[in-house]
Amino acid sequence: MKNLTLSVLQFNTFVKNILDAEDFLSNISIFGEVTNFKISGGHAYFDLKDENAMLSCVKFGAGDLAIKNGDQITVYGKVNFYVKSGRLNFIVAKAETAGMGELYQRFLLLKEKLEKQGYFREEIKKPIPKFAKRIGVVTSKTGAVIRDIINVTKSKNPYTDIVVYPSKVQGEGAENEIVSGIKYFNTRDDIDTIIIARGGGSLEDLAPFNTEKLVLEIFNSNKPIISAVGHETDFTLCDFASDLRVPTPSVAAEVAVFDFYEQVNQIQQIEYNNYYFITKHLNDDKKMLSNLAYSVNDKVKLKLSLSFADVNLLINGINEKINKIVTSKSNNFDAITKVISKLNPLEILKNGYSVIEKNKMKVSSVKSVGVGDELNLTLSDGKILAKVTDVMKGELL
Repeated sequence: MKNLTLSVLQFNTFVKNILDAEDFLSNISIFGEVTNFKISGGHAYFDLKDENAMLSCVKFGAGDLAIKNGDQITVYGKVNFYVKSGRLNFIVAKAETAGMGELYQRFLLLKEKLEKQGYFREEIKKPIPKFAKRIGVVTSKTGAVIRDIINVTKSKNPYTDIVVYPSKVQGEGAENEIVSGIKYFNTRDDIDTIIIARGGGSLEDLAPFNTEKLVLEIFNSNKPIISAVGHETDFTLCDFASDLRVPTPSVAAEVAVFDFYEQVNQIQQIEYNNYYFITKHLNDDKKMLSNLAYSVNDKVKLKLSLSFADVNLLINGINEKINKIVTSKSNNFDAITKVISKLNPLEILKNGYSVIEKNKMKVSSVKSVGVGDELNLTLSDGKILAKVTDVMKGELL
Protein backbone atom coordinates (compact mmCIF):
# COMPACT_ATOMS: atom_id res chain seq x y z
CA MET A 1 0.00 0.00 0.00
CA LYS A 2 1.37 3.35 -1.01
CA ASN A 3 1.90 5.89 1.85
CA LEU A 4 -0.18 9.05 1.64
CA THR A 5 1.81 12.25 2.08
CA LEU A 6 -0.14 15.22 3.45
CA SER A 7 0.74 18.80 4.18
CA VAL A 8 0.53 19.99 7.79
CA LEU A 9 -2.61 21.93 6.96
CA GLN A 10 -4.23 18.87 5.35
CA PHE A 11 -3.38 16.67 8.33
CA ASN A 12 -4.60 19.16 10.92
CA THR A 13 -7.81 19.73 8.95
CA PHE A 14 -8.34 15.98 8.74
CA VAL A 15 -7.95 15.62 12.53
CA LYS A 16 -10.29 18.54 13.20
CA ASN A 17 -12.97 17.03 10.91
CA ILE A 18 -12.77 13.75 12.80
CA LEU A 19 -13.12 15.45 16.18
CA ASP A 20 -15.92 17.74 15.00
CA ALA A 21 -17.85 14.79 13.60
CA GLU A 22 -17.85 13.03 16.96
CA ASP A 23 -21.03 14.10 18.76
CA PHE A 24 -19.70 12.72 22.03
CA LEU A 25 -16.98 15.38 22.11
CA SER A 26 -19.30 18.31 21.45
CA ASN A 27 -21.11 18.11 24.78
CA ILE A 28 -19.03 16.55 27.53
CA SER A 29 -18.07 17.16 31.15
CA ILE A 30 -14.59 16.55 32.56
CA PHE A 31 -13.41 16.45 36.19
CA GLY A 32 -9.93 17.52 37.33
CA GLU A 33 -7.74 19.96 39.30
CA VAL A 34 -7.08 23.53 38.13
CA THR A 35 -3.49 24.58 37.51
CA ASN A 36 -1.70 27.36 35.54
CA PHE A 37 -4.80 29.56 35.83
CA LYS A 38 -4.60 33.06 34.33
CA ILE A 39 -6.85 35.76 32.88
CA SER A 40 -5.90 37.47 29.62
CA GLY A 41 -8.02 39.77 27.49
CA GLY A 42 -11.08 38.95 29.59
CA HIS A 43 -10.72 35.22 28.93
CA ALA A 44 -9.60 32.46 31.32
CA TYR A 45 -6.83 30.04 30.38
CA PHE A 46 -5.93 27.08 32.59
CA ASP A 47 -5.02 23.41 32.61
CA LEU A 48 -7.14 20.64 34.03
CA LYS A 49 -5.12 17.75 35.40
CA ASP A 50 -5.25 14.52 37.28
CA GLU A 51 -2.45 12.19 38.40
CA ASN A 52 -1.60 11.04 34.89
CA ALA A 53 -2.59 13.67 32.31
CA MET A 54 -3.30 17.33 31.62
CA LEU A 55 -5.79 19.13 29.35
CA SER A 56 -5.65 22.76 28.15
CA CYS A 57 -8.88 24.69 28.73
CA VAL A 58 -10.18 28.10 27.78
CA LYS A 59 -13.26 29.98 28.99
CA PHE A 60 -14.21 32.91 26.79
CA GLY A 61 -15.72 35.74 28.80
CA ALA A 62 -14.42 34.78 32.22
CA GLY A 63 -16.34 37.33 34.30
CA ASP A 64 -18.50 34.64 35.91
CA LEU A 65 -15.68 32.16 36.50
CA ALA A 66 -14.71 31.94 40.19
CA ILE A 67 -11.96 29.32 40.28
CA LYS A 68 -8.29 29.28 41.28
CA ASN A 69 -5.26 27.01 41.16
CA GLY A 70 -5.79 23.89 43.24
CA ASP A 71 -9.57 23.80 42.89
CA GLN A 72 -11.23 20.52 41.96
CA ILE A 73 -13.78 21.37 39.26
CA THR A 74 -16.04 19.85 36.66
CA VAL A 75 -16.06 21.66 33.32
CA TYR A 76 -18.80 21.40 30.72
CA GLY A 77 -18.19 22.13 27.05
CA LYS A 78 -16.65 20.73 23.90
CA VAL A 79 -13.33 19.78 22.38
CA ASN A 80 -11.85 22.10 19.80
CA PHE A 81 -8.81 21.49 17.60
CA TYR A 82 -7.06 24.60 16.24
CA VAL A 83 -5.87 23.84 12.73
CA LYS A 84 -3.32 26.67 12.55
CA SER A 85 -1.48 25.76 15.76
CA GLY A 86 -2.28 22.06 15.82
CA ARG A 87 -3.39 22.47 19.44
CA LEU A 88 -6.31 20.81 21.14
CA ASN A 89 -8.25 22.82 23.71
CA PHE A 90 -11.34 22.22 25.72
CA ILE A 91 -13.79 25.11 25.28
CA VAL A 92 -15.46 25.59 28.67
CA ALA A 93 -19.09 26.67 28.70
CA LYS A 94 -19.57 26.21 32.45
CA ALA A 95 -17.46 25.20 35.44
CA GLU A 96 -18.54 23.87 38.84
CA THR A 97 -16.20 23.82 41.83
CA ALA A 98 -15.93 20.51 43.69
CA GLY A 99 -13.25 21.45 46.24
CA MET A 100 -9.49 21.88 46.59
CA GLY A 101 -6.95 19.55 45.04
CA GLU A 102 -4.86 17.29 47.26
CA LEU A 103 -1.56 19.06 46.46
CA TYR A 104 -3.06 22.46 47.25
CA GLN A 105 -4.52 21.12 50.50
CA ARG A 106 -1.07 19.87 51.55
CA PHE A 107 0.33 23.30 50.69
CA LEU A 108 -2.20 25.07 52.92
CA LEU A 109 -1.67 22.66 55.83
CA LEU A 110 2.12 23.11 55.74
CA LYS A 111 1.73 26.88 55.41
CA GLU A 112 -0.53 26.95 58.49
CA LYS A 113 1.93 24.81 60.47
CA LEU A 114 4.98 26.94 59.63
CA GLU A 115 3.05 30.15 60.19
CA LYS A 116 2.12 29.05 63.72
CA GLN A 117 5.79 28.25 64.38
CA GLY A 118 6.68 31.86 63.57
CA TYR A 119 8.71 31.42 60.38
CA PHE A 120 6.70 34.03 58.43
CA ARG A 121 6.63 36.84 61.02
CA GLU A 122 7.17 40.34 59.63
CA GLU A 123 9.26 41.47 62.61
CA ILE A 124 12.04 38.96 61.79
CA LYS A 125 12.41 40.10 58.18
CA LYS A 126 15.88 41.50 57.40
CA PRO A 127 16.12 44.79 55.49
CA ILE A 128 17.34 44.63 51.91
CA PRO A 129 20.66 46.55 51.57
CA LYS A 130 20.27 49.76 49.61
CA PHE A 131 23.78 49.75 48.13
CA ALA A 132 24.59 46.11 47.36
CA LYS A 133 27.90 45.53 45.57
CA ARG A 134 27.54 41.80 44.92
CA ILE A 135 24.31 39.77 44.61
CA GLY A 136 23.95 36.00 44.72
CA VAL A 137 21.25 34.42 42.55
CA VAL A 138 19.96 30.88 43.02
CA THR A 139 18.28 29.86 39.75
CA SER A 140 18.71 27.90 36.56
CA LYS A 141 21.91 28.88 34.75
CA THR A 142 20.03 29.06 31.45
CA GLY A 143 16.77 30.66 30.46
CA ALA A 144 15.00 33.98 30.57
CA VAL A 145 15.13 34.40 34.38
CA ILE A 146 18.87 34.90 34.75
CA ARG A 147 19.03 36.92 31.53
CA ASP A 148 16.34 39.29 32.83
CA ILE A 149 18.18 39.73 36.16
CA ILE A 150 21.52 40.41 34.45
CA ASN A 151 19.98 42.81 31.89
CA VAL A 152 18.17 44.85 34.56
CA THR A 153 21.26 44.90 36.77
CA LYS A 154 23.62 46.12 34.06
CA SER A 155 21.13 48.76 32.90
CA LYS A 156 20.96 50.19 36.42
CA ASN A 157 24.51 49.66 37.67
CA PRO A 158 27.40 48.28 35.61
CA TYR A 159 29.50 48.00 38.78
CA THR A 160 27.20 45.54 40.62
CA ASP A 161 28.35 41.92 40.38
CA ILE A 162 25.94 39.01 39.85
CA VAL A 163 27.09 35.59 41.12
CA VAL A 164 24.92 32.68 39.93
CA TYR A 165 24.53 29.43 41.84
CA PRO A 166 23.13 27.12 39.13
CA SER A 167 20.22 25.10 40.48
CA LYS A 168 17.34 23.04 39.24
CA VAL A 169 14.11 24.93 39.80
CA GLN A 170 11.65 22.06 39.39
CA GLY A 171 11.58 18.32 39.50
CA GLU A 172 13.48 15.80 41.58
CA GLY A 173 16.48 17.17 43.46
CA ALA A 174 15.55 20.83 42.92
CA GLU A 175 14.78 21.45 46.60
CA ASN A 176 18.23 20.25 47.74
CA GLU A 177 20.05 22.32 45.10
CA ILE A 178 18.17 25.48 46.08
CA VAL A 179 19.00 24.87 49.76
CA SER A 180 22.66 24.27 48.85
CA GLY A 181 22.71 27.59 46.99
CA ILE A 182 21.49 29.47 50.07
CA LYS A 183 24.08 27.70 52.24
CA TYR A 184 26.86 28.54 49.77
CA PHE A 185 26.09 32.25 49.62
CA ASN A 186 25.95 32.41 53.43
CA THR A 187 29.60 31.29 53.53
CA ARG A 188 30.71 34.28 51.44
CA ASP A 189 31.34 37.60 53.17
CA ASP A 190 31.22 39.47 49.86
CA ILE A 191 27.56 38.64 49.10
CA ASP A 192 25.14 41.37 50.18
CA THR A 193 21.80 39.96 49.02
CA ILE A 194 20.45 36.59 47.81
CA ILE A 195 17.77 36.26 45.11
CA ILE A 196 15.85 33.00 44.65
CA ALA A 197 14.21 33.09 41.23
CA ARG A 198 12.31 31.09 38.63
CA GLY A 199 9.49 31.72 36.16
CA GLY A 200 5.85 30.78 36.56
CA GLY A 201 4.47 27.28 36.57
CA SER A 202 1.88 24.92 37.94
CA LEU A 203 1.63 23.99 41.59
CA GLU A 204 3.58 20.84 40.74
CA ASP A 205 6.31 22.86 39.04
CA LEU A 206 6.63 25.10 42.11
CA ALA A 207 6.68 22.16 44.56
CA PRO A 208 10.45 22.60 45.43
CA PHE A 209 9.63 26.09 46.72
CA ASN A 210 6.86 24.79 49.02
CA THR A 211 8.89 22.60 51.37
CA GLU A 212 9.62 22.84 55.07
CA LYS A 213 13.32 22.24 54.44
CA LEU A 214 13.60 25.32 52.21
CA VAL A 215 11.63 27.48 54.67
CA LEU A 216 13.99 26.54 57.52
CA GLU A 217 17.05 27.30 55.40
CA ILE A 218 15.68 30.73 54.48
CA PHE A 219 14.85 31.38 58.15
CA ASN A 220 18.43 30.51 59.21
CA SER A 221 20.08 32.62 56.48
CA ASN A 222 22.29 35.47 57.67
CA LYS A 223 21.90 37.17 54.30
CA PRO A 224 18.66 38.93 53.30
CA ILE A 225 16.72 36.93 50.71
CA ILE A 226 14.42 38.16 47.94
CA SER A 227 11.93 35.63 46.55
CA ALA A 228 11.05 36.03 42.87
CA VAL A 229 9.30 32.73 42.23
CA GLY A 230 6.53 32.31 39.69
CA HIS A 231 4.17 34.89 38.26
CA GLU A 232 2.54 37.71 40.19
CA THR A 233 -0.47 35.52 41.01
CA ASP A 234 1.66 32.61 42.28
CA PHE A 235 2.47 32.33 45.98
CA THR A 236 4.88 29.86 47.54
CA LEU A 237 6.19 29.15 51.03
CA CYS A 238 9.49 30.57 49.78
CA ASP A 239 7.68 33.90 49.31
CA PHE A 240 6.31 33.91 52.86
CA ALA A 241 9.63 32.93 54.47
CA SER A 242 11.87 35.32 52.51
CA ASP A 243 12.62 38.85 53.65
CA LEU A 244 10.93 40.28 50.57
CA ARG A 245 8.61 38.84 47.94
CA VAL A 246 8.51 40.41 44.46
CA PRO A 247 6.29 39.42 41.50
CA THR A 248 9.02 38.73 38.92
CA PRO A 249 12.80 38.18 38.67
CA SER A 250 13.15 41.52 36.86
CA VAL A 251 11.56 43.31 39.82
CA ALA A 252 13.96 41.45 42.14
CA ALA A 253 16.88 43.01 40.27
CA GLU A 254 15.18 46.42 40.37
CA VAL A 255 14.90 46.17 44.16
CA ALA A 256 18.30 44.62 44.90
CA VAL A 257 20.42 46.86 42.65
CA PHE A 258 20.80 50.57 43.33
CA ASP A 259 20.64 52.90 40.34
CA PHE A 260 24.22 54.07 39.81
CA TYR A 261 23.25 56.73 37.29
CA GLU A 262 20.55 58.12 39.55
CA GLN A 263 23.02 58.37 42.42
CA VAL A 264 25.51 60.18 40.17
CA ASN A 265 22.78 62.60 39.09
CA GLN A 266 21.80 63.22 42.71
CA ILE A 267 25.40 63.94 43.69
CA GLN A 268 25.79 66.29 40.73
CA GLN A 269 22.55 68.03 41.69
CA ILE A 270 23.79 68.44 45.28
CA GLU A 271 27.06 69.89 43.98
CA TYR A 272 25.16 72.29 41.72
CA ASN A 273 22.85 73.34 44.57
CA ASN A 274 25.83 73.94 46.86
CA TYR A 275 27.60 75.96 44.17
CA TYR A 276 24.45 78.01 43.53
CA PHE A 277 23.91 78.54 47.29
CA ILE A 278 27.51 79.63 47.94
CA THR A 279 27.63 81.87 44.84
CA LYS A 280 24.35 83.53 45.78
CA HIS A 281 25.49 84.20 49.33
CA LEU A 282 28.82 85.57 48.14
CA ASN A 283 27.02 87.91 45.76
CA ASP A 284 24.62 88.97 48.53
CA ASP A 285 27.54 89.62 50.89
CA LYS A 286 29.33 91.57 48.16
CA LYS A 287 26.29 93.78 47.66
CA MET A 288 25.94 94.28 51.43
CA LEU A 289 29.62 95.29 51.78
CA SER A 290 29.33 97.61 48.80
CA ASN A 291 26.28 99.31 50.34
CA LEU A 292 28.06 99.53 53.68
CA ALA A 293 31.09 101.11 52.01
CA TYR A 294 28.89 103.73 50.38
CA SER A 295 27.20 104.44 53.72
CA VAL A 296 30.53 104.81 55.55
CA ASN A 297 31.85 107.05 52.82
CA ASP A 298 28.81 109.30 53.12
CA LYS A 299 29.20 109.53 56.89
CA VAL A 300 32.90 110.34 56.57
CA LYS A 301 32.12 113.10 54.09
CA LEU A 302 29.50 114.46 56.47
CA LYS A 303 31.97 114.56 59.34
CA LEU A 304 34.64 116.22 57.21
CA SER A 305 32.18 118.90 56.25
CA LEU A 306 32.10 120.18 59.81
CA SER A 307 33.71 123.59 60.24
CA PHE A 308 37.22 123.91 61.66
CA ALA A 309 35.77 125.81 64.59
CA ASP A 310 33.54 122.93 65.52
CA VAL A 311 36.45 120.56 65.19
CA ASN A 312 38.70 122.72 67.39
CA LEU A 313 35.93 123.04 69.96
CA LEU A 314 35.55 119.33 70.00
CA ILE A 315 39.32 118.80 70.36
CA ASN A 316 39.55 121.26 73.23
CA GLY A 317 36.72 119.57 75.06
CA ILE A 318 38.39 116.21 74.63
CA ASN A 319 41.77 117.57 75.85
CA GLU A 320 40.13 119.07 78.90
CA LYS A 321 38.48 115.78 79.79
CA ILE A 322 41.77 113.93 79.27
CA ASN A 323 43.61 116.34 81.58
CA LYS A 324 41.02 115.90 84.31
CA ILE A 325 41.26 112.12 83.99
CA VAL A 326 45.08 112.21 84.09
CA THR A 327 45.09 114.45 87.17
CA SER A 328 42.57 112.24 88.96
CA LYS A 329 44.46 109.06 88.10
CA SER A 330 47.77 110.62 89.19
CA ASN A 331 46.35 111.54 92.62
CA ASN A 332 44.95 108.08 93.04
CA PHE A 333 48.31 106.59 92.03
CA ASP A 334 50.16 108.63 94.66
CA ALA A 335 47.75 107.56 97.38
CA ILE A 336 47.98 103.90 96.39
CA THR A 337 51.80 104.14 96.28
CA LYS A 338 51.90 105.39 99.86
CA VAL A 339 49.70 102.53 101.03
CA ILE A 340 51.76 99.96 99.14
CA SER A 341 54.98 101.41 100.60
CA LYS A 342 53.63 100.93 104.10
CA LEU A 343 52.78 97.31 103.28
CA ASN A 344 56.21 96.62 101.73
CA PRO A 345 57.82 93.78 103.78
CA LEU A 346 61.21 95.51 103.64
CA GLU A 347 59.75 98.57 105.29
CA ILE A 348 58.21 96.39 107.98
CA LEU A 349 61.56 94.69 108.60
CA LYS A 350 63.17 98.09 109.17
CA ASN A 351 60.94 98.52 112.19
CA GLY A 352 62.65 95.60 113.98
CA TYR A 353 60.62 92.72 112.64
CA SER A 354 62.09 89.61 111.01
CA VAL A 355 61.01 86.66 108.89
CA ILE A 356 61.68 83.29 110.57
CA GLU A 357 62.18 80.12 108.47
CA LYS A 358 62.75 76.53 109.48
CA ASN A 359 63.92 74.19 106.74
CA LYS A 360 62.96 76.90 104.22
CA MET A 361 59.40 76.96 105.57
CA LYS A 362 57.92 80.09 107.18
CA VAL A 363 57.46 79.85 110.94
CA SER A 364 54.24 81.47 112.13
CA SER A 365 53.72 79.66 115.47
CA VAL A 366 55.88 78.45 118.35
CA LYS A 367 54.11 75.12 118.02
CA SER A 368 56.19 74.35 114.91
CA VAL A 369 59.54 75.02 116.74
CA GLY A 370 61.38 72.76 119.16
CA VAL A 371 64.50 73.07 121.31
CA GLY A 372 67.58 72.49 119.18
CA ASP A 373 65.96 73.56 115.90
CA GLU A 374 68.02 75.76 113.63
CA LEU A 375 66.20 78.85 112.38
CA ASN A 376 66.96 81.41 109.64
CA LEU A 377 66.01 84.96 110.59
CA THR A 378 65.74 87.48 107.79
CA LEU A 379 66.09 91.19 108.81
CA SER A 380 66.10 94.35 106.71
CA ASP A 381 69.88 94.29 106.23
CA GLY A 382 70.78 90.57 106.32
CA LYS A 383 70.15 87.08 107.75
CA ILE A 384 70.92 85.40 111.12
CA LEU A 385 71.30 81.67 111.71
CA ALA A 386 70.01 80.87 115.26
CA LYS A 387 69.55 77.74 117.36
CA VAL A 388 66.54 77.38 119.69
CA THR A 389 67.51 76.90 123.35
CA ASP A 390 64.06 77.35 124.83
CA VAL A 391 60.41 77.63 123.65
CA MET A 392 57.87 79.66 125.63
CA LYS A 393 54.29 79.16 124.63
CA GLY A 394 51.45 81.55 125.38
CA GLU A 395 50.64 85.15 124.65
CA LEU A 396 53.53 87.49 125.31
CA LEU A 397 51.65 90.78 124.93
